[in-house]
Amino acid sequence: MALALGGLSLGCGDDAAPGGNGGTGTGTSTGATGDDTATSMTPNDSGSSAGSGNMEGSESSSSSGDPPPVEVTIEGQVVDFVSMAAGIGDAEISVYDMPGLTDTADNEGMFSVGPFDADTQATFLVAPSENYLGAVIPVAVEDEPTQDGQQLAQIQRLFVEGQIMALEPQMPAMADLTEGIVIVRLLNNTAVMEGPTTVTMDPAPDPGTFYGPDANGAPVLDQTTIEFAALPVLVYFNVPEANPGEISFMATHPTRICEVLFPDFPVLGEHITLVDITCVPPE
Repeated sequence: MALALGGLSLGCGDDAAPGGNGGTGTGTSTGATGDDTATSMTPNDSGSSAGSGNMEGSESSSSSGDPPPVEVTIEGQVVDFVSMAAGIGDAEISVYDMPGLTDTADNEGMFSVGPFDADTQATFLVAPSENYLGAVIPVAVEDEPTQDGQQLAQIQRLFVEGQIMALEPQMPAMADLTEGIVIVRLLNNTAVMEGPTTVTMDPAPDPGTFYGPDANGAPVLDQTTIEFAALPVLVYFNVPEANPGEISFMATHPTRICEVLFPDFPVLGEHITLVDITCVPPE
């Protein structure tokens, strides 16, 4: 069994850049179609006050005729990461390192947060609750005043606990859900057909605290390669809390060029951080 991802939308992708408004980034979530539609929730192969001038000196942007900077409001829904079904009501949403940008989702999980500067990155946090672990979700802020359709996804505690129980006979140490979990996901799973993607974590994780499915889908403890196209992930347990930049990942592939889309991310206790990578053919 594989942690919290068995029912995810992880269909084959193409060699186009990701886009849209998905659960972790900017792609609209879809089912596992196996087609070549580029999104962020389905794998694909690609791959936040302006001051005024002083009274005696330079002119302000308005007086010079320049348009004011675009401020973006992000709207969407908090959903269950496994089923991608009904929204999660009353979810508490905030933005990492941006105090004051918060919202509480309504009964259907709908939220609205802003303003953000256009063409930047924001890291959304969904707080842990009685039934769900928290989530750390990087989002690419676009350049329209309203960026709608954004999905923020959480994973049920019971689902994660069930997956851990299945792995416990192989694990030398118990999984501690008060620590962080990091899931590294290869967006363009078509790369698996050309060879495994090797992932390196720095600092290195403790033995027995990470795994990935092998080429047949069976979980293998301490595996460092992404080999299973239907579930192109590696999962890291018991990850200590960390600020952005304190933990990093690097990915390599035999024939492709790999990139971590959002390389600076926080790790928080009781939260799952999703780190997306792409491995694209060389030009």
